[in-house]
Order: sequence, then structure tokens, then C-alpha cells
Amino acid sequence: MRCSVFSTMYLRGQTMVSMIVFGLFFTGLWFGAHYYLWRRLRGPLHPESRWRGVVTWAVVGHIVLVTATMSMRSMPRVEPIYTIAQWTSYVAMGFFSLLLILMIFKDVAEWLTRRLGAFRKTESTEVSGPAALPADPSRRLFMSSSLNAAVVGGAAVASKWGMYEALRLPDVVEVGVPFEGLPASLEGFRIVQISDVHVGPTVRRGHVQAIVDRVRELQPDAIVITGDLIEGMVDRIWKDVEPIFDLRAPHGVFYCTGNHEYYWDAPGWCKALEEQGIVVLNNAHALIEHQGGRVLMAGCTDFSASRHDPDAVSDPQGAREGAPEHDVSVLLAHQPKSIHQAAAAGYDLQLSGHTHGGQMWPWNLIIGWFHPYAVGLAREARTWIYVSRGTCYWGPPMRIGAPAEITQIELLAGAPDRAYRRRRRDRG
Repeated sequence: MRCSVFSTMYLRGQTMVSMIVFGLFFTGLWFGAHYYLWRRLRGPLHPESRWRGVVTWAVVGHIVLVTATMSMRSMPRVEPIYTIAQWTSYVAMGFFSLLLILMIFKDVAEWLTRRLGAFRKTESTEVSGPAALPADPSRRLFMSSSLNAAVVGGAAVASKWGMYEALRLPDVVEVGVPFEGLPASLEGFRIVQISDVHVGPTVRRGHVQAIVDRVRELQPDAIVITGDLIEGMVDRIWKDVEPIFDLRAPHGVFYCTGNHEYYWDAPGWCKALEEQGIVVLNNAHALIEHQGGRVLMAGCTDFSASRHDPDAVSDPQGAREGAPEHDVSVLLAHQPKSIHQAAAAGYDLQLSGHTHGGQMWPWNLIIGWFHPYAVGLAREARTWIYVSRGTCYWGPPMRIGAPAEITQIELLAGAPDRAYRRRRRDRG
């Protein structure tokens, strides 16, 4: 008993140290990024230009705005101040991140151009004699200011498009997953998956209700929620989450925790969801019987849950222990990283989210570096895995190159070549 207590204390201490280190690293990165943008935008401007002051106030204002709105999330809501501040802050955050990335790309391109020009000039000098007079510094500053203006304009246009993509009702992505030996009674069994809804600062009741209505229109046999449903404490965002409780399916609604639940009282949310009739599968399983066929629906806690709660270690193998006979087994696991354990445990299918498909360019191009499977349908050994891009978004209300989705999974009988994935663009 004493060893267990000391072990728990040690793990919590390790978690606290990790959080402090991450906090210091993030703070340094945060202020460093702002300083970089301030220098790059302000530097080429004429010393007497009023735009120098605008740049300074914009950068300082962004720091103050984001810091203030993050603090507001732990306080009682005062409307409409809360909503206006949250939307302004998150939109500004998205614009800032795009501006930062585009500015880095511009600077790298300028550096490469200068290096290439210097190399060519050296070669030319060796062949034809003395070099030409150096370029006019004022012309270079003018060109740099013009490029900066283009970068700001590009970030603004991209932000507008990203907001449109994030705030519209997600498309339905239809996925067919084949299993050899699947009984005829389960052919066409449909599971609708939503993931990474992140109900909170900017994902509010109206948008959640629209998603719920769309899911119900699909008339699935079962509904699953694969984590990161919320972004706030139970008493703060309850009204916005309420439409989720209207989800209905003949064989029920199932849920597993994501990493974000552990930032906002995961046990409290699990209890609240259970009280509303949602089946919470924390390293547990439930059996679905459908026209004589049997589907084992299992779920595990988030892959990183033990960092926040030593008693919530993710255990895909344990989730199916003592399970009755079944024809196909499905594991709900928020992070794709659980696939290795799922395959070892012999699951037929894992449903995940977490990656958002990168959510915004250029992260959508590199998200696969950090996860064994980042988007779509894949297979490890005999275990299929489907990774959703998520149904909403996290942080800035923007999606660029990684559209959100509501996923409809259809069970099929047959060989792997029967698998399919298609996007239905029938909603605005």
C-alpha cells in the first residue's frame, strides 16, 4: 500500500515537472515568435512611418489579448464580453500563426535568393573582372516592405478561407471496412463516428446542434465519440454540450476519453455523460447484438492519460478481457498511437481521431511524421485503423487543407480489396 502511494506521488511529481518545463519552453517560444515578427515587419519601414507604431501595438495587443482571454476561461462568463473576446482572440491567433509561417518562408526564400545571387556574382567577377556597384539599400528596403505587405495580405486571405472551412457543417466521409468471415447479418452494419468536437470557447451550442442533426439523419446502427469532446469544465460549458445528449442509435452511443478531457476534469465529464445515457468505455467493453451477429465495442482511456492520472493508464488489452464470443471487435482509442497495442490484442478495427489531419497548412503536410497513421484508413497486421480528421477544430477556428468530417463506417464481408473511402459533399 505504501509503495503504491509513493509510486503515485512520484508519477504526479514527474508530471508536474514536465508541465513546468513545457510551460517555460512554450513561453519562450511564444515571446520569441512575437519578437521575430515584430522585427521582420517593423525593420524595413521608414523610421518616421506611422506603420512602425501600428506593428508594435498589434504585436503587443495580440500578446495581451490572448493572455487575457485564456484567463477568462476559468472565470464566470459575462456575455457578450466573453464570446466577443474569445472569438477575437482565437481568430487573431490563427492569423498570427499563418503570418508567422509565411514570414519564415519569405525570409528563407530571400536568404536563398541572396546566396544564389552572391554565388553567381562571384563567378561572374572571376570571369569578367570587377563587380558592379552594390544595390541601392533604399530599393532593397522597399522590396522587403512590399513582400511583407504581400505576406500580411496572404495570411488574411488564408485566414478567411480557413474560417469558412472550419465553421461550415462537416462533410460525411463514407468508409467501408471488410472482414473475412463476417456474418451476413452484420453486412452493412453502420457506425457513425464523431471526434475532436472540442465544445468550448468558440464551438458553441448552435454548431453542436447542427452536427447532431446531421448524424441523426444518417440513421446509424451505433454512434461513437472518440475523445476530445469538450474544452472546458462541466459547469462552464454544459449548455453548449447538451445537444450531444440528443444523439440516438438503435445500439447506443459509445465514448472514450481523449487527452483534452484530462485538462478539464475527465472523471467529472465521464460521470456526466453516463448520467445522460452515453456508454463510457474506459478500458471496458460492451456487446452489441444485431440480427444474430455480435459486435464487441471496446474503448480505452487516452494514450497519454497516465500523465495526468496514474490510475487511468490506457489498456486496450484489458478493455476486452472477459469479453463474450463475438464476430468482430472494434476499439475506440483517441490517439492512433494505440494501434500497436490494439493489433497485439487482436482487435479487428480501431477508430481514432486526435490528429485533426494537421488542421492547418503546413501542419497537414507533416502530421504523419508524429503518428503511425495520421489520416484515413490503413491496416497494421490484421487490424484495420481509421483516423478521422475530426468533426470540429481546436484553437483557431480555421481549417486549411484538412477538412473536418463526420465519418460513417460500414462493415463489409470479404477481402481487403473491398475497402473504400469517399467524401460526400452534399452539405454547405
